[in-house]
Amino acid sequence: MRLDRILITTLAALVLILWARSPVPGPIWPIALATTTAAVFLLLARRSPWPAPPPFPPRPAVLIPTYNNYRSIGSVVERAVLMGTPVFVVDDGSTDGSGALAEDAGATLVTHAANRGKGAALLTGMKALAKAGFTHAICLDADGQHHPEDIPAFAAAITADPFVIYAGVRDLSTAPGISRFGRRFSNFWIWVETGWRVADSQCGFRSYPLAPVLALSLGSSRYDMEVEVLTRALWSGMPVSDLPCQVTYPPKAERVTSFRPLVDNARITWVNIKLIAERILWPPYWFPRPGSARARERSRWSATSRGFSLGWRIVFGVLRVVGRRPATVLARAVSLWYVPFAPRHALNQYLSRALPTQSAWMGRAKIYGNFAEALVDRMAWALHGPDEFRYVSEGTECMVEAFTQHRGAILLSAHAGNIECTAGATRAADRMKSLHVLRFSATVDHGTAVLNGMDPKWRPQVIAVNRTEGFSALAALRVLREGAVVAMHGDRLIDARSVTVNLLGAPCQVPAGPWLLAALAQVPVIVVGCFKEDGHTFRVVCAPPMECRFDRKRDRDVQIQEWAQRYADQVGAWVQRWPLQWYNFHDLWTQEPPVEQRPSGSIKVASNEDIT
Repeated sequence: MRLDRILITTLAALVLILWARSPVPGPIWPIALATTTAAVFLLLARRSPWPAPPPFPPRPAVLIPTYNNYRSIGSVVERAVLMGTPVFVVDDGSTDGSGALAEDAGATLVTHAANRGKGAALLTGMKALAKAGFTHAICLDADGQHHPEDIPAFAAAITADPFVIYAGVRDLSTAPGISRFGRRFSNFWIWVETGWRVADSQCGFRSYPLAPVLALSLGSSRYDMEVEVLTRALWSGMPVSDLPCQVTYPPKAERVTSFRPLVDNARITWVNIKLIAERILWPPYWFPRPGSARARERSRWSATSRGFSLGWRIVFGVLRVVGRRPATVLARAVSLWYVPFAPRHALNQYLSRALPTQSAWMGRAKIYGNFAEALVDRMAWALHGPDEFRYVSEGTECMVEAFTQHRGAILLSAHAGNIECTAGATRAADRMKSLHVLRFSATVDHGTAVLNGMDPKWRPQVIAVNRTEGFSALAALRVLREGAVVAMHGDRLIDARSVTVNLLGAPCQVPAGPWLLAALAQVPVIVVGCFKEDGHTFRVVCAPPMECRFDRKRDRDVQIQEWAQRYADQVGAWVQRWPLQWYNFHDLWTQEPPVEQRPSGSIKVASNEDIT
């Protein structure tokens, strides 16, 4: 049992002992026990089941544990490499040279000095993948039973829903009878422990989302780990989905396996006993909700807006029928729901830096209220155009010039203010069709609704970061070289390329991508913001354009950091001027982007010749 569960169980036992020994008559101790247990239960239930992974598009890698598989490991790795996904092999103390064969076949090798078991090898590999910047592990065995040609099917499933464990389902019609019985037996206990029916709980061909799985604090180290991970994942609200996979069983004389039927089945049985006991003793597991959509949504960021979509539809309906002011009042009332129930750490971190004297509760209430009003303003802007508001401009001449020339430019903003309403300040409708917006795209997203509701003459073209299979940067570079204007945010990471800057007095990570694009396309970067000053007036502010040209005599990483710091200084100045219009609800100051594996550990910077 986990430490927190041990503490609550100990507390309950202590209250019962005091009640039994207390000379005070009456139900005071049972009431105290019930109250204490309920309070702790509710506090624990508020915890997110796993830490939110970075909001990047899925980036899977193949993970193969091996122990003395010299006859098959080379072939398995070679076939896996042909699938186009990076391959990692964990050599779990092999004595026959399996690790060297895997490395020669094209895998990245991770080594255990001594044999520690398949479960330990999988966990070591997952940690190595996470450190290298990958988000998912596609695991298969090294004995040749699994077909690496099924890897693309797992990769496609991960892209469709990255917060699911995909468990391979084997056709066991030609397998030994003991294997068919073992699968049915294991499936039964998974169902008893979780209420979830898994078709093949013993197949080693699986895909795991790394961040949530590593947060489960698994205690098993051998074959029993593959049972424990399914149970704990389902308890945490992460679903398990079946995915058919091919399997080949070689003749018994040629079969190489490290599975010891007596010892390893005993281990698996003992793990199931412990898991069943834990479910009996721990109240939150009495009525598990595996695959809970609420748990999955609160643990990730996928560009989908938080809250009840029906409530926001009602707000937008009021906007269309009655007008902006009644809709704003209703939206601000709806926003009060977020103050106690939405994750608060990120906003508290921001408020401690931007408004240290402001009450955290009051600050969150004001920011959520302003954000609700900003959503209504965006929809009103989409419905009625820029004539809906008045505009005051500061330094916007450079932005107007970017729309009237054919040179191309990057408009770089932040999740502060209401940048969607900026275009009205330029009055450049004839050039708005050349605006491209680089953003995450989701089905249920207020920003997408705003863009789709715009008049065609104002509607920009969207380059979806999460729906272009990693080629969004190439698409942005192409349109920039064609003379278009590309708008993007510079305060939320979308890939592994990042740079450290100082924002509001503390270091944080921001993307390096905008500066790389500007240098490659040879276009200026214009930092732009749009902040509301009263019910009808927006102030549009632009910093002087930054010409990003690499000086060959200086380190490129240093130059990118200098440009990014100028951006952070400008955003910090605007935030201090309008502190309650900060709408980045992800903690900039604690997120750590994945680090790409490269010898120097520096930012990988392409040249003009690298991209054609």
